[in-house]
Amino acid sequence: MISRKKKELLRMGLQSLLGYPMRTVLTMLGVVFGVGSVIAMLALGAGAEKELLQEIGRLGIQNIIINSVEPEQPENNSSSSSSRRGWINYYGLKFKDHRQIVETIPGIERVLPVHLSKKKAWNGSRWIESTLFAVEPDYFEVFGLEIASGRALSPQDEEDLARVCVVRSGLLQELGIYEDPVGYVLTIEDQKFTIVGVLSEDRFQGYAQKALVADARSSEIYVPYQTVLKRQGTRSFSGSAGSWEATDVELNQIVVEVEDLDQVILTSRTIENLLSRNHPEKDYEMIVPLEVLAQRRKTQQVFNIALVAIASISLLVGGIGIANIMLATVTERTREIGVRRALGAQKRHIIAQFLTETTTISILGGVLGIFLGFALVQILVIFTGWTAVITPISILVALTISVAVGITSGIYPARRAAALDPISALRHQ
Repeated sequence: MISRKKKELLRMGLQSLLGYPMRTVLTMLGVVFGVGSVIAMLALGAGAEKELLQEIGRLGIQNIIINSVEPEQPENNSSSSSSRRGWINYYGLKFKDHRQIVETIPGIERVLPVHLSKKKAWNGSRWIESTLFAVEPDYFEVFGLEIASGRALSPQDEEDLARVCVVRSGLLQELGIYEDPVGYVLTIEDQKFTIVGVLSEDRFQGYAQKALVADARSSEIYVPYQTVLKRQGTRSFSGSAGSWEATDVELNQIVVEVEDLDQVILTSRTIENLLSRNHPEKDYEMIVPLEVLAQRRKTQQVFNIALVAIASISLLVGGIGIANIMLATVTERTREIGVRRALGAQKRHIIAQFLTETTTISILGGVLGIFLGFALVQILVIFTGWTAVITPISILVALTISVAVGITSGIYPARRAAALDPISALRHQ
């Protein structure tokens, strides 16, 4: 229960604030905008972290992704290479790498080979340059790829060397296929493939898109790994202006799923040692989503702290405003303070009265600032398309800072008011 003295202090503080409503509102504005800014900044930071978790989480935190990378050609070899009418470029991951990882690295759940090639997909006279992903059926499960319609590739497709495929909706739109695509026969180069499934479109964005070598145009075609390996091989050709080039990459990607989350980093180091011996030219890159996630989260936390620090400047300015107004109020109310002291009020009562006023201003400003923060977040989401998440902790932090600012800003004016000599204060005009 609130004591009678505390109730009296609260009543006097509210009366003083309501006696000058315009001054009270103007004093409160700094806190309102400060709290609103802190909430908006924290919401943007939380939204960015949520997107980061979703983006990297799509890769699977127990996965290790190894991609083939074409090494840079020395400048002295570039001219001789370009002068040849045709040549074969060998680089990247080998079948041997896949076999050694399976046979020598302990604690692994699955090791999936992936072969990529650029192919033209045709629908009548319309065509699009697409990326052909030769994958095993487990690939969809490992990366959580959801099928919007139809089905995924199956082990039976692998055994039968079936000419079937799973596509993304972006490719269908580019080729002008608007009817039900399941069962539609697609021409890829000179071979016919039957569409058996269409992927959902929410899996390939940002870092996940880059790590999985996904196309921004959504033109990937997923076909059985054995179908490509046995029917087409690993060599692809391209040519123009009378010259041709052949690229032979046995495996464009190896996906390793580790059994134990705690062993992911150690396993990645072991695989790195194995590959570094087989590939002195460093024609591969390794992506460890768990490691990337830890690094990104650390960066995001620093970014969040910086955002809050910048937004808190508004609260600091608001606190300075409160201190200035309260110092002016001390001068205006010198006689009132003298009367209260003469009637028996002690210094602590004067300090409590002024702190009650500043705390009330900061609390009311904080509550209004929370509503302003909600409004700012909605405006940012609507006009920028950014992701923002307002969390209870962000509201608590903003409100706590505003109350702390109010109390801190009121301490000096309150102590100055309490230090006034009662007799001098009574004589003040």
